[in-house]
Amino acid sequence: MSLTIELPDDIGYRLLSDPEHAEPDVRRELAIALYREGKLPPGRAAQLAGMERWDFDQLLIERKVPFPMDEEDVLNEVRDALRSR
Repeated sequence: MSLTIELPDDIGYRLLSDPEHAEPDVRRELAIALYREGKLPPGRAAQLAGMERWDFDQLLIERKVPFPMDEEDVLNEVRDALRSR
């Protein structure tokens, strides 16, 4: 699936000041937000961010984002890991 987001000019210009990092930065911030809201488990959020799981976990720690994982989240993480083999 592909998704296009239209941004106000002032935000677009800020992102384009460093165009090489614009998309990865937006993907990373979106992944953090979706994880924080409980809409993505950490493994899928790391995938969206384009990061290894360990690196994403470190980023969450740096940003002081809590790791609220329940039993279902752990099972989903294991299933995702087994599918990606």
